[in-house]
Amino acid sequence: MTATPRLEIVALAPGATLQDRGRPGWQRYGLTEGGALDRPALAEGTVLLSNPPEAAALELSAGEARLRALAEVWIALTGPARPLEVNGAPRPWRAAFPVPAGAEVRIGADPGGRWCWLHMGGGIDGPVVLGARSTHLRAGIGLVPRPGLKLCPVMPDWKAPAAPRRLDLPEPAPAGVIRLLPGAQSHLFPAGSRTAFLDETWRVTAARDRQGMRIEGEGGPFLHEAGLTTLSDVILPGDIQITGDGRPAILLADRQPTGGYPRIFTVIAADLHRLTRMPTGHAFRFRLVTRAEAAAARLALEREIAELPARLAPLVRDPAALSPQALLRHNLISGAVAGDDLPWQEG
Repeated sequence: MTATPRLEIVALAPGATLQDRGRPGWQRYGLTEGGALDRPALAEGTVLLSNPPEAAALELSAGEARLRALAEVWIALTGPARPLEVNGAPRPWRAAFPVPAGAEVRIGADPGGRWCWLHMGGGIDGPVVLGARSTHLRAGIGLVPRPGLKLCPVMPDWKAPAAPRRLDLPEPAPAGVIRLLPGAQSHLFPAGSRTAFLDETWRVTAARDRQGMRIEGEGGPFLHEAGLTTLSDVILPGDIQITGDGRPAILLADRQPTGGYPRIFTVIAADLHRLTRMPTGHAFRFRLVTRAEAAAARLALEREIAELPARLAPLVRDPAALSPQALLRHNLISGAVAGDDLPWQEG
């Protein structure tokens, strides 16, 4: 069965990609796994639309995006909340609902520089390369979203939910503490440098993309006893490299597979999505944990994702939350009477 295009990209900020769970297992051949920067946000959209776990979504950068529905389509938006409108009417975040054919979907910009994820009922199709649809820009792999591109579902026979629905979850606040494990070269940094790094209050900078993000503090530079380079070895997601200027850079999904800059610490897997949800300028601290604590945090996150279906709830519009302009777009009465034919007026 050939799928009918459901959405057309009208306008898009640079940096948008198509992302699923990525390509684990290929780093030994020089390709990091990639995949969505926020795995819980990817899972939330999958659950909202009852898509298969391997479904891909549009990972949108911080700028505004506009799309047009070419046929009725169900969508969901996840990640840090930002303005969402359908034909100018506000629509809820972290919810699944239908968009009628011809309608325009607008996703506002995020001044905090963060990503969000647009999910489509049936998943978004794209070329499957090495077992995944994820775009890897630096490797030249996968779909590159652009204005004029028409998006088709992978599952043309996808069955829509019985009614619009949402996830009954609190809006997450930006993290104040990010947990760390020792990095590959932690032991080569002076004890004073490691302590100073952990005592520092850090801020997120605007210098970030899918490869990594820069953070800044008052202290440093942080120097390695053997200099600022070491023999190249494997790079892990969350590794904190100390680059040539003695400043830290945290490596993310599309990081290089190997590198020679020393790594002082590594962000634990369970906190990587909390890191990418931080807006530019946000202040936070690091805390060193044990491997057992990191493993327990990873299991706790996997349990939270597995329990998402139990958090589904009906999407009920709250009229008190609507603006007067939005109220005028809705029919708030079911009919009218003349008023002169009621029983209490007789006699």
